[in-house]
Amino acid sequence: MKRLLSILLVTLLLFACKNELESPNWDVEMIIPLVHTKMNIDNILSDTNLNILESNEGFIHLVYEENIIDINLDTLIKIDAITDEQTHTLDSASFADVVISDTATIGETISEIPLGTLLFPDGSTNNIPALFSVASGDTINIDASEYFETMNLYRGMLIVEIMNGYPTDISNVSLTLINATNQSIIATFSFPLIPSGNIASDSVSIAGQTIDDNLFAILNNMDINASNGPVLIDYSDAIITTINISDLGITEATAIFPEQQLTETLKENNFDLGGAQIEEIGIKEGTVTVNVLSTLPNGKMVYNIPSLTKNGIPFTTGDMIIPEATNTNLTSFSFNFEGYILDLTGQEGRSGGDTINTIYTESYTFIDYTGTLETINYTDSFYSFVEFDLTTAYAKGYMGQDTIEIEPMENNLNFFNNISANSLELEEVDLKLNIDNYIGADLQLNLLELKVINDRTNEEVNLADNEILDVNTATLSNNNLPINHTINELIIPAEDFVSILPNKVISTASIYLNPNGQTSAQGFFYPEYPIQANMSIDIPLSLFAENLTFIDTAEVNLPNSDEYIIEKVYLKIENGLPFESNIKLILLDENNLIIDTLLNNAIINAAQVDENNMVVNSTNTNLEIEYNDFTSVKKMISHSAFTTRPINQFIDIYSHYEIDINLSVKISNTIGK
Repeated sequence: MKRLLSILLVTLLLFACKNELESPNWDVEMIIPLVHTKMNIDNILSDTNLNILESNEGFIHLVYEENIIDINLDTLIKIDAITDEQTHTLDSASFADVVISDTATIGETISEIPLGTLLFPDGSTNNIPALFSVASGDTINIDASEYFETMNLYRGMLIVEIMNGYPTDISNVSLTLINATNQSIIATFSFPLIPSGNIASDSVSIAGQTIDDNLFAILNNMDINASNGPVLIDYSDAIITTINISDLGITEATAIFPEQQLTETLKENNFDLGGAQIEEIGIKEGTVTVNVLSTLPNGKMVYNIPSLTKNGIPFTTGDMIIPEATNTNLTSFSFNFEGYILDLTGQEGRSGGDTINTIYTESYTFIDYTGTLETINYTDSFYSFVEFDLTTAYAKGYMGQDTIEIEPMENNLNFFNNISANSLELEEVDLKLNIDNYIGADLQLNLLELKVINDRTNEEVNLADNEILDVNTATLSNNNLPINHTINELIIPAEDFVSILPNKVISTASIYLNPNGQTSAQGFFYPEYPIQANMSIDIPLSLFAENLTFIDTAEVNLPNSDEYIIEKVYLKIENGLPFESNIKLILLDENNLIIDTLLNNAIINAAQVDENNMVVNSTNTNLEIEYNDFTSVKKMISHSAFTTRPINQFIDIYSHYEIDINLSVKISNTIGK
């Protein structure tokens, strides 16, 4: 109870005196880091094409790889769009032979003789006397309307066949075939003697004639010879006359045309491939477009490329139905060539053997069964315009001899961007130019120029000038992918490569295809597998240098307060490099403008090395700097300049070598005001 009363008393006294007490405050000092930067090979030499390799001991090799020659061979075997223009004229339209028969029985003949049926009754046996002109002026009607209405012929044969079924010989038979429309005589036939039971025939060309659907034949005369003794009289015995119109070739006809092939065009088309001799092409993509104009009714066309196959099946358009043209507009049919293989050795079994660069095509034109009367003539035709447009997936054959000019190529070198030096020498630099050939052809590379430049200092070093490299041909595995490519190497002395700290490499080259001409081996080319030319630079980091300067930029992180005072600036440098260093620190604002120089040319001792000049201990340097205005400071640039000692002795650089820079400030602040 006494304790509780004491606490209450003290509390009351404090509240009673609160207006007389001041607010508490404290003076605070602290050291805060501003910048920490570490420079080693990884962050000094930065380039996407630069590999930093190290040995088991950590010795560093810089390996730079770059494609320095851009070789575009898409046009090496370029199949330009070609056209195949053809006019398929109507040589003829064919018809089945027109065959019409007429039967004249002996009974009909006897009935026309006065008292004939009484003198020669059916079934009787009698001597038949000689009868003259028994069929003079008789007419045989010939109806050909189921075949045609009219035909103008440039070719055709008219064949008349008479079978004598009478029991006696007939003689002096004369027959004339006439167009009923205009009574024009088509042909006349004569048969001096047709023995009993025999057949006599005669034929005549009707080329140049016009044949109508309504014809008739006039039997101008027929004599019956006397029988050789009594003969059986059978009224059904007959003379059969057959008229055959065959082998028709029309100049114009109005007819019901049967389905038939009109024309056949077999053709070889040559691709202009310069000196290349190509036997086979794989097609990556492409089309053939058949454009047709037909003046024929019910026209049809088939276009074949027997040497163009996919999965072993030759290309054919199949039936292309062509409407009869009413204007000059073409009917077009397009077909996809993707994935096809094109044999360019021409028609299989062609006379003279295989050829090259040649595509063989077949064109067939047809007329379908018309069903109704249609008029066609020799001026009717199929006009076709065939377009080939394709991109090669590969080509096989002799690629020819050609010089491929390669555009000059410029590549940036970025890994020296943060480095400068009064002098820099490397103990060894290996520059290799690797040519990787995926083409089935011998090559010869002429490296016209290879140089590095520093466009900041306008210095350059020529590394190669008209260097020649022979490149062996690639081969296929079982005449197909994969490609057994060849790698050929050109080694170029390049110790001076690094001396100017280049930032660009420029190359100019040309390639000569098949410099030794054609060989027995089949060549090939796959556009997706071209020639690759890569430069590889191997730089072992064994060097001596004077004023070799590394530049690094770091962010400055200040406390977010205006109520502190910077009392001191501390700089701690841990040098793990076997070089004496000269350090310069520059302060920048947010716009990268220089505010001030924090440190200028401070000498930093080299790290401790053993008898082999390998670092065994880092050296520490601690500096206090009189500087307190960091208000606008956002960045700090450090320049670290190194010089090897002695100047002419090569020093090896290892992966663990680095220089560590720490910048901190001592600030004071009063808390509680």
